[in-house]
Amino acid sequence: MKVLIFATHPIQYQVPIYQELSKHLDLKVIYLLKQTKKGQADAGFGVEFEWDIPLLEGYNHEYLTNLSKNPSSSAYDGIILDKRELKAIFLKEKPEAVIIHGWFPKGMKQVINYTYQNNIPSFCRGDSTLLMTSHPLKRWLKEIYIRTILRKINFFLYVGEENKKYYQHYGISDARLFPALHCINTPFFQHQFNQSESIKTNQIIHIGFAGKFIDIKQPFILLEAVNQSRFKNQIQLVFIGDGPLRSEIEHLSKKNNINLSFLGFLNQSEIVAKGYSKIDILALPSKSETWGLVVNEVMTGGIPCIVSDKVGCNLDLIEEGETGYVFQVNNTTELTTKIDLFIEKKLTNHDFKSAVLSKIANYSLQNTVEGYLDVLKKIIKNSK
Repeated sequence: MKVLIFATHPIQYQVPIYQELSKHLDLKVIYLLKQTKKGQADAGFGVEFEWDIPLLEGYNHEYLTNLSKNPSSSAYDGIILDKRELKAIFLKEKPEAVIIHGWFPKGMKQVINYTYQNNIPSFCRGDSTLLMTSHPLKRWLKEIYIRTILRKINFFLYVGEENKKYYQHYGISDARLFPALHCINTPFFQHQFNQSESIKTNQIIHIGFAGKFIDIKQPFILLEAVNQSRFKNQIQLVFIGDGPLRSEIEHLSKKNNINLSFLGFLNQSEIVAKGYSKIDILALPSKSETWGLVVNEVMTGGIPCIVSDKVGCNLDLIEEGETGYVFQVNNTTELTTKIDLFIEKKLTNHDFKSAVLSKIANYSLQNTVEGYLDVLKKIIKNSK
């Protein structure tokens, strides 16, 4: 079966899926943007870097020419394709199906229009949710725009419950919806955790924060919640990552006598050994998070999580009091309460790990790949 996947650029979470799919399909991934070290820094990571895992090995791929004067995956005009080149790739490859990872920027919309106009079966896998609020006028305009795009796509692979609700909101029937749940490179992270030494006691509770130090991730909410905790003196915050808010985070932690250590940006091959294996629980207090794959990463090691109700994975991965806790976004008092509840249970040696490992088992790389293959085979078979 000949399948094309269109993606903006190589993403560390997506590449393992491509590699596995290539074992079962005649697959080629078409990238629309060459990401640079500077691009990673501009995206909020705070440092220039390249992922230390191979992102272009184990599957066929090709780059199309990006005509944009300001290349970016986060701006609508950041990717603009040459129409003749786009047509040529379809004529050359003759795909039986096309998988599109998102509909933004403009270049992805061009791909969608081509498949629609040429009656090529198309599948979309994104992770958008309805959790992000916006101005009524902007929301109305977005409704019109999204509905116009989605009606041109045949089928949708949803990554979780909030994503499924999103498609249903825009009128996508259940007959066009199929699961391909959000996952990470499960075998890789399992191996990393198995190789990492983890010595933890109940004397000090290590709460992790991992990601970009930017406003939408809300690191200051976590600092304030810890400052209010009954167990403040037993808590050690562990911040993994970097970003523009680092100096202010450091200032506030010192001002309020909060125990905090910065581990800096950790790449894929070192983040478990130097970061995740050192924490007891992860906090993700974001204002908005389509999913939060960092939750999948730490849960692979049996580590519970506290997330805001604006984090997309909250319905799927968080079982209250067992795999973690959910708090109302921006509610510092409730976050403090959930932190204290976790510590109280941990001090009684409650077994969070077993529940976490059981929950995350269904969100494996293998299951996600099988989701892709099942729907592709089913739809292609019915179209013949």
